[in-house]
Amino acid sequence: MQSLLHTKMWLTGILCLGLTSLVSGLLEESIVSFETSAKASVPLHDASIVYSADDPAGIEIGVTSLADDFEAITGTRPPVVRVEPDESIECTGCADNVIIAATVSSELIKALVQSGKLDVSGIDGKWESYQTNVVDDPIAGIKKALVITGSDKRGTIFGIYTLSEQCGQSPFHWWADVPATKHEKIYAIQKNTTFGPPSVQYRGLFINDEAPGLTGWWSKVHGVDHQRLNTEFYKHVFDMLLRLKGNFIWPAMWKSWVPTPGNIFFTDDPGNMQLADDYGIVVSTSHHEPMQKATNEWNETIKGPWDWEKNKDNVTSFMEDGARRAGKNETYFTLGMRGEGDGPIQADDPVAVLEDVFDTQRNILAKYYGNVSAANQVWTIYKEVATYYAAGLLPPDDVTLMFTDDNWGNIQRLPLANETARSGGIGIYYHLEYVGTPKSYKWQNTNNLAKVYKELYQAHQRGADRIWVVNIADIKPLEMPFGFIMDLAWNTSSLDFDTIPSYLEAFASREFGSEYASEISAILLEQSRLIGRRKYESVQSKTYSVLNYHENERVLSEWQALADKVISISNKLPEEHKDAYWHHVQYPILSGQAYYSVILGLGKNQQIGFERRNSANALADQVRADFDRDFDFTVKYDSIANGKWAGILSQPHYDQYVQSSGNDWAEPTKDVITGLWYVQLRQNSSYAFGNLGIFAEGSGSAQQQARSLASTWSSRPTTGDFAPILPIMDSYGQAIWTVDLFHRGDYRIPIEWEADLPFDWIHFTPSSGALSMNQLEQRINVSIDWSAVPDNLNESIGVRINYNHPPWFDLVHLPIMNYKAPAGFVGFPETSGIISIEAPHFQRKSEGNVTFAHIQYLGTRSNSGSIALRPYKEARVSEDVAQATWVEYDIYLFNDTSSLTATVYVNGGLDTDPTLRMKYSLTLSDGAQPANFTRLLGDPATAGDTPPNWRTTVADHVWIRNVTLGNVGKGSHTLRWQTNSPEVYLEKIVLNTRNGLRSSYLGPPETKLLA
Repeated sequence: MQSLLHTKMWLTGILCLGLTSLVSGLLEESIVSFETSAKASVPLHDASIVYSADDPAGIEIGVTSLADDFEAITGTRPPVVRVEPDESIECTGCADNVIIAATVSSELIKALVQSGKLDVSGIDGKWESYQTNVVDDPIAGIKKALVITGSDKRGTIFGIYTLSEQCGQSPFHWWADVPATKHEKIYAIQKNTTFGPPSVQYRGLFINDEAPGLTGWWSKVHGVDHQRLNTEFYKHVFDMLLRLKGNFIWPAMWKSWVPTPGNIFFTDDPGNMQLADDYGIVVSTSHHEPMQKATNEWNETIKGPWDWEKNKDNVTSFMEDGARRAGKNETYFTLGMRGEGDGPIQADDPVAVLEDVFDTQRNILAKYYGNVSAANQVWTIYKEVATYYAAGLLPPDDVTLMFTDDNWGNIQRLPLANETARSGGIGIYYHLEYVGTPKSYKWQNTNNLAKVYKELYQAHQRGADRIWVVNIADIKPLEMPFGFIMDLAWNTSSLDFDTIPSYLEAFASREFGSEYASEISAILLEQSRLIGRRKYESVQSKTYSVLNYHENERVLSEWQALADKVISISNKLPEEHKDAYWHHVQYPILSGQAYYSVILGLGKNQQIGFERRNSANALADQVRADFDRDFDFTVKYDSIANGKWAGILSQPHYDQYVQSSGNDWAEPTKDVITGLWYVQLRQNSSYAFGNLGIFAEGSGSAQQQARSLASTWSSRPTTGDFAPILPIMDSYGQAIWTVDLFHRGDYRIPIEWEADLPFDWIHFTPSSGALSMNQLEQRINVSIDWSAVPDNLNESIGVRINYNHPPWFDLVHLPIMNYKAPAGFVGFPETSGIISIEAPHFQRKSEGNVTFAHIQYLGTRSNSGSIALRPYKEARVSEDVAQATWVEYDIYLFNDTSSLTATVYVNGGLDTDPTLRMKYSLTLSDGAQPANFTRLLGDPATAGDTPPNWRTTVADHVWIRNVTLGNVGKGSHTLRWQTNSPEVYLEKIVLNTRNGLRSSYLGPPETKLLA
């Protein structure tokens, strides 16, 4: 691996864009400049492009693309010159300055080496590596050349596209309509550079679940009912892959009944296979499509059932046809077999069946390739296949083992030392989208970049470096996270949690120019945080609490603030960048904000409708308007770039999700919202509670009052569950508490009200007013002047709300507690009956070769990230050393607490090492309590499967575990957190000190840290 810290994609005009602060850490070393200087004196803008006639076809494809790119960048298309491998190599008709692109084995490069003008020993024999050199008088007819030499075909192609990207062409120029960055002058920098080999040998994508979006779009833009995915389509896919330094594909294979049978890469266009080989793309087939045969090629009517035991001869013949057809094309054969419809094998002993399948398949390969190990082979350990592997099924050593995630971004298994020693190596199959249990998610990108990085970084650290294949469904709208993975796969040392913002700034600079890159990168980082909490399709109306912690409102305000920033930038961007901005930023975020407005608006409407608030009607109307606004974005998508993308974002995404079922996976056929509440505006509320409703945050009294035994339940004032009571109020809690007054009677009749404040240190803003048909609600901000509150006051204060309708008044109860932590205390004091701590905010930690580190940007319940043991590899060497490492949090309790409980939030992840199951310990270390290590996850019902309750909890993206700490006296105490594995990432700890903890999805926000 080269020493330079680089990532492939961020190459666009570094010097011109003014990103010098990013060059050393994130970007590849620059090889071009847009201003002449002593070190940048070789003009490329008027150079010829030269390639060797004896190189593979992919080189010609690459240099032709480079010429196209230069025309888009400079306005002038350079001549492309093919040099024949004659005894006397010369370039007749070339410009004085040229760009030479060739492999080390070409006669052109050999001539330069033999003449002493080029040294390729640094890359010769390496995998997919390349170098750049400025050479004087390289061959007859040329004064100066920028020479791009590749160790092999793809190395050369990657070098070509590196130059293209640095000059101003994005890898997503077609897929996201990114315009080329214009430059009149381009100069090669006078220096030698070397890139590669890649961190992961094979890197690519799986086009999957491609209906209705991708296949519908491709047909629609061609004006037919069904347009096959032909060479016209795959040229765009392969171009993007190569520009991202990818080299591997599982082609589209989705089954279809309209028309049958669905996509078949090998026969939909006879040129697809040759096209892939020309471009240098290695073709494999998905985890359940063995031996280069698409599932859709199997015709049960003709060939019988897809069943090894009942129909072995026909299945074998089918597989052999795939091996024969593959010919000499670069291929990675999928071994094994799954049952019909991508399901489990139906057999009494599936392990024995697969052992026979392996033997048969390898004998077929020996027939066509000379021996059983001559062809690349991979076995994907997916779903139930993982249980067969755990039970002892093992293919021969030269077969690549492909481990997988759980379809939700949590890798299930990583290799042990004896597995990484396999000659076939280890691969990873990873999902950015999914159709299946417990819930499908196809519509949008919902992948937090830090989470993606965590999983794949760990995979590479553990030796999974042979193949990374990523399920990206329709390709759109997953370009950005896919590009992120490709950059990581090219050079894993180029990225870290801390550099994600810089990566996004470089991305924004390349796609939209440098002027607003910093602002756009901040937008993308915030989007990554928000979408990482939960997949859109699994967000339901009551996911985020309406009653507690203002959670529903906070989430909506976060999305609205983000959407406002997106629109602000859009209004300032040059016109030529707006389509690309729509693809990458504007549509994903504005449609996401609309979706949240609909679903969370529905949740609030249902709550306030149940409370009989008159304002429920306007909110219901707003939800319907947002529902239409979401579809308006889809309509706009269909129209951009002159209709180029019509239908690509047609995936329905509004549907119910019954999380408790664990199997509510089927995707909707049409968008629908249900459950809107409307109230009768002209009707009075029945006595005893009257027409003025009072909602104190965190209280369920308004809901309780929505149903009554008329005239018989107490009011004036209300009591018990019917009384509005704020949470415990103290000086360490929030600065503002809220009380909502709302009209629940005949809206035509105004209600005048006034708060009667018993003490000067209680503030209601406003303290009087009127509700009417024009103002159906009034929010009161409640604050306390704690400097005037008597010391040690612990009392519930009733604030009377008077109004001009029966029953004339009610009391809002303010539980005041004015206790103080001792002077000099550093840590988290109890507030409102809880303590909420974000994991990175510890008071101290143990030191040593292994210690806890702050993991930035990885947090679904935390705004500050998480913590985990680091360095990663060192933390896995000795479990005793790992377990002896700790962080501590100081807390202060104002009362004796019986049965103190804690809730810990651990970032989602699975037990990837069967010899090192994840454990954690949370104790009160001030009492010399010994560590109490507890398994984070239970054992699956069948070894290799997902853990218990996975189906009903994986959508939450965290593991929530409760810890009983016992009886604890008032005063200062210290919590100690320990784990046994660097794969346990703690996000948050919440203590329920006096039953103050209330239900919410995100948990309570962090409480005050005294420092």
